[in-house]
Amino acid sequence: MSPIDRSVSVTETLAGGVPETLVPVFVVLTFLGSTWFVTTVGPAVYLFGPKRGWLSRRDGARLLAVSIGALALVVLAKGLFAEPRPPESVMRIAEDGNGFPSGHATGAAAFYGGLAALLDVNDRARRYAAAAGMIALVAFTRLVLGVHYLGDVVAGALLGTAFVAGLLALTRRRIGYGFVVAAVTAVAAVVLVGPTEDPVAALGGTVGALVGWWLVTRRGALLNDVPVKAAAPILVVLGGAAALTLKVDAVLPAIGVAHAVAGVAFVALPVLRQ
Repeated sequence: MSPIDRSVSVTETLAGGVPETLVPVFVVLTFLGSTWFVTTVGPAVYLFGPKRGWLSRRDGARLLAVSIGALALVVLAKGLFAEPRPPESVMRIAEDGNGFPSGHATGAAAFYGGLAALLDVNDRARRYAAAAGMIALVAFTRLVLGVHYLGDVVAGALLGTAFVAGLLALTRRRIGYGFVVAAVTAVAAVVLVGPTEDPVAALGGTVGALVGWWLVTRRGALLNDVPVKAAAPILVVLGGAAALTLKVDAVLPAIGVAHAVAGVAFVALPVLRQ
């Protein structure tokens, strides 16, 4: 059993009290902590944020390492605990896979916590307050939709917070360490959980990102400008192709390759400006 209580009572009460007309609203809101959102917005902040004065490209790379590393950690943790979700009778939307910890809560804590720590807009207190609000919102949507227990989202938020704090400290001097940690975490997921879809996707994406970072540093391209018009279609097409391999149950090599190509491209796009 998981170390945090997973009583269905809280989820059952919240999910049962939401009118059917509001379910689509919470489906949209829960997307703010989804894997697709984090792995799309994270690279966008890394690529386009410096030109807009949001943060340095260096800190954008740290945020990207945190984002993909947290998702690999979710795959590992879910596989190791192998705890089920609430019963289908409680769910307001269909969800499969293991429930502990909540991937949305973990990813939201890592991503929004990283944004709060690294962005150079407003004051720090406001950034952290906004991040806490976003994490709480995403966690709440998972309960309201009936797809997680309270313990799942609490554990996810704590795990994501601890991960972002540790990785930001580790990457203060050497950013590459963050991509190495992400890749090692994905390798551990494949070894300990097994070569199934999610671990293989995580392995492809993190190894691809590590290769992309190697290319950026080898070419000295970190500070190169990346035009939105040229890069945005690449993010959408490659990210969508990688996500599609999971939706259509593609063979494992195709999943790994698609995610690896996306990982390389997302990180190494500054190299193309040379």
